[in-house]
Amino acid sequence: MLVSGAALLLACAAFVGYDLISFRNAMVHNISIQAQIAGSNSVSALVFGDPKTAESTLSALQASPNIISAGVYTPDGQPFASYSRAGEKQTFTLPQLAGNQAEMHWFADGELIVVRRIVFENKLTGFVYIRYDLQEISKRLKRFAGIAAIVLLISLIAALLVASVFQRSVVKPIVHLADIARIVSRDKNYSVRATPTRGRGELTILIDAFNEMLTQIQQSEGALRKANDGLEQRVQERTAELETAKSELEAFSHSILRAKEEVERASKFKDQFLSTMSHELRTPLNAVLGFSDLLADERYGSLNDRQKRYVNNIHTGGQHLLKLISDILDLSKIEAGRMDLAIQEVLIESAFADVVSTLKPLAEKKSQILVQNSAPHLIVRADITRLKQMLMNLAGNAIKFTPEGGRIELAAHESNGQIRVEVRDNGPGIPPEEQSHIFQAFYRLRHPGAAIEGTGLGLAITQRLAELHGSTLGLESQSGQGSCFYFSLSIGAPFRQSQPTEAKVRTRVGEAPKILVIEDDRDAALLIQANLAAAGYESVVCDRPQDAVKMVAEVKPDVITLDLLMKPSSGWEVLLLLKRDPQTTSIPIIVISIVDQPAIGTTFGADEYLVKPVEKTSLLAAVRRCLGVKQGGTSQRPILVVEDDTSTREIIAELLTTQGYAVTTAENGEQARAQMATALPELVILDLMLPKVSGFELLAEWRSKPRTADLPVFVLTSKDLTGEEEQYLRKHAESLFHKKQSWQQELSEQLQRVLKIAPAVKL
Repeated sequence: MLVSGAALLLACAAFVGYDLISFRNAMVHNISIQAQIAGSNSVSALVFGDPKTAESTLSALQASPNIISAGVYTPDGQPFASYSRAGEKQTFTLPQLAGNQAEMHWFADGELIVVRRIVFENKLTGFVYIRYDLQEISKRLKRFAGIAAIVLLISLIAALLVASVFQRSVVKPIVHLADIARIVSRDKNYSVRATPTRGRGELTILIDAFNEMLTQIQQSEGALRKANDGLEQRVQERTAELETAKSELEAFSHSILRAKEEVERASKFKDQFLSTMSHELRTPLNAVLGFSDLLADERYGSLNDRQKRYVNNIHTGGQHLLKLISDILDLSKIEAGRMDLAIQEVLIESAFADVVSTLKPLAEKKSQILVQNSAPHLIVRADITRLKQMLMNLAGNAIKFTPEGGRIELAAHESNGQIRVEVRDNGPGIPPEEQSHIFQAFYRLRHPGAAIEGTGLGLAITQRLAELHGSTLGLESQSGQGSCFYFSLSIGAPFRQSQPTEAKVRTRVGEAPKILVIEDDRDAALLIQANLAAAGYESVVCDRPQDAVKMVAEVKPDVITLDLLMKPSSGWEVLLLLKRDPQTTSIPIIVISIVDQPAIGTTFGADEYLVKPVEKTSLLAAVRRCLGVKQGGTSQRPILVVEDDTSTREIIAELLTTQGYAVTTAENGEQARAQMATALPELVILDLMLPKVSGFELLAEWRSKPRTADLPVFVLTSKDLTGEEEQYLRKHAESLFHKKQSWQQELSEQLQRVLKIAPAVKL
């Protein structure tokens, strides 16, 4: 209502204002025309100086009752003629018009005043002056104001009537609808309804829709309440069922726990069984292999051909049984998750060389060619023992299934940021239908017309060892075109330069080293004692482990061999006591046991760790290594000269011999390897250009093995070295001599510097 009134008021004011302005403009225009007419009619009177004619002309303005007065003035502003509605003669002072201004007007005291120039033939003849009364405007304004007031009043009355009707027909029903909605929202009472209105307008439709919605909600609520009651009943029933199921689950859980305990007990029994069987099998097997070796040496008498064949069969069967036991134990460890890897940097060439050296006799029996092919100085991160085991399994299978005259190749090369290791052969290949089965444990490959060989564990173990190294064992093979087994290993970091160690020599010159054998098994002790005696060592047996520490103090041995599974005191206890005692801690200890845990043995302080059954060569090599560590005083280990040129080899040997050094020689890399495996020299003088195995390969191989990593090596060569080769040699060798220069005197000085002892007595 208020808004409507204000709008009408503003509209009337705008209309009146607009009309007033328009009327005033029209009035000015009208007076201006009358002034122009009066001026035009007064031109002749001004020209001829006839005031009466001019006044007669001005008297025509009587027709306009609102003109108060008028006058004609000469160009110099003097009154010439005048007109007054009241009949009075009036004169006014004319305002000064601008130079080109023809007319001017202004409003003052309720009057409109107009002054206009009279121009004749472009000359100023005079002025016309008219005063106009504005009472007509006031009357017009009052008249319009009255009309606007009447219209506004009528409009307001009409708006009031319309608002009253609108409130009764629209506002009240909407307010009522809002109240009903508030009640429904607050009380959740869906039974109330809004009062319908008459008519068929939008409000009626809205109220009807609202009531219909309440009806539907009321029905839904009833259905929901009914469903809720049913759901509560079902929840109660389900709760009862869950309680029953909970009781059954608890009973089932107890049965599962009992089953788990049974499984754990069975697993424990399995471990105990494997451990017991390993002990029970390896102990007599150790005796079989050891005594068969003694018989083969004919130390206790010569054998005829049949006896030699029988002894060889015994040894071969024992070796086969040993491999089977080791494979089964390895597979059990892997499946139980107890196979730990000692990851280290491994030189591929060295690992290949060891495998080729071991398997070459088997290949030669079948006139096969067993070769290795790898880029120089390839280093991988792997467990050296398990890597060799994988290579031995793959290469052994290749030898086994490749016909006579075949070729087996061990290869390695870099691929996709890793080192890919391959074992290839040109045998009959593996049929596609067999390739999905050969990695299963105990599965043996069948070739038509050939006997089934092996245990079927080699490939299964190799595959699992590859997986432990983070790789997979792959196969590429086609029937009649050979096979290729491969796996990939991470690239290892280059070996660090090894620092030359000070060579030490034995304390008891001229005496045979004394070795104490701590072993409660009489047969095993006799076997170890026989092997040591055959190598010229003095040995003493201690078959009472509880007296071992006391006997060590009495005998003062150079080396101790120790079994672990003994009673009443275990070998672990004896090992700890000996290593904690300051008087015995420096004595090297070789653990010889069926317990395959070298890492733990090393942690407890063992210097060497051998797993039964132990071959004679492995035992003697371990003893020599321990004696080499313990040596002090005067050196009895020779200097190994590796040189293929006979004259140069004789010159070096003669030079060292005349200075009192013990010397052994090797004319090629294979001989050097063999001598290194037998006994560790004091120092090596190495040529680089050797047949079969180069000096670079030997040096890399020695530096990759813990036993020879610190062995002093002098390189004496006539080869023109590249910058890279010379850098490698200066990093991994103690000294570098060139044959084309004078090297004899410098060699002698460097020997004394590195060995830090006087030359040994000549052998």
